[in-house]
Amino acid sequence: MERKMNNISEEIINYQKDHDIPDTLLAFKLHFSVEELHDIKSMEKSPNQDEVNIIKQTLA
Repeated sequence: MERKMNNISEEIINYQKDHDIPDTLLAFKLHFSVEELHDIKSMEKSPNQDEVNIIKQTLA
């Protein structure tokens, strides 16, 4: 069964596509590990509110 992409994952992926930013650079900008970023993008992990705020602030 296919899972629907959550909003934050979709925002991250679209931002990366629009700005041609690899996971390593975005993880560095967010002060996350690459593994944390991958987990959020793949929806293996739900970001807490602080992480959501950091992501939204960085992508803005």
